[in-house]
Amino acid sequence: MNNIFPDEEWEPAQPASDTELWRYIDFTQFVSILENDALWFSRAAGFFDSYEGALPPAKLRKIADGVSDRVSDSESFVRAFYDALRYSTYVSCWHEASEETAAMWQVYQPKGKEVALKTTASRFERALDTGSEVVSGQVEYIDYSNTADITVNRVSPFFFKRESFEPESEFRGVISDFESPDGVRIDEDFVDNVAEESSTGRPVTVDTSELIEEVYISPVEGDWLVSLVDDVLDTYGLEDVPANPSTLNEDPFE
Repeated sequence: MNNIFPDEEWEPAQPASDTELWRYIDFTQFVSILENDALWFSRAAGFFDSYEGALPPAKLRKIADGVSDRVSDSESFVRAFYDALRYSTYVSCWHEASEETAAMWQVYQPKGKEVALKTTASRFERALDTGSEVVSGQVEYIDYSNTADITVNRVSPFFFKRESFEPESEFRGVISDFESPDGVRIDEDFVDNVAEESSTGRPVTVDTSELIEEVYISPVEGDWLVSLVDDVLDTYGLEDVPANPSTLNEDPFE
């Protein structure tokens, strides 16, 4: 499958080790992370962006040309191959920013997100189990219609997104369970089978005391939730991790 994944040694761009990362989640997700010592990596095929895992047309045609001597309708073959890849690839998304972001709260509050975890790029890496299969790094934002080439392996398509998503300033961890099929017809039925057999997500073990530097509470929630989060942190042995009210509620006139 070298022609399908021609750049196996590729790695994503890395931020500075002290780059601050934020993940906006609901309270039950927060408790689940602490209870299970695990981050939930969601299946890429379920994300809002329909281009997750897609190749720019020029790159798709180039890869299709490389397998055209072995398969008929090579473009459909490659398209189905990468479609199936989305269903067996799992992602944890984080926002790069030097402070909590009003725009992110506005996006996530209507979805019930009440808590923001703050970490750094180096903490994220250290929190993962030794030998973890997670590949992490920064997302690159590109013009899919005019990009002639990108480096491609089994995880790289998930580190490229359209320029319209650039305000997300995303850092992500990616893990792939995809197994290159042998002697199987790659078509829509193959994609359907992969979708049916793969899970909607994967828990990935983390050291929560290393991962979580601080916790911030949504600006629309009251002090009661700050106290509750603080109590939960104490319960799970993270009494040194501060639970902070949102800085967006600070009054400069007081």
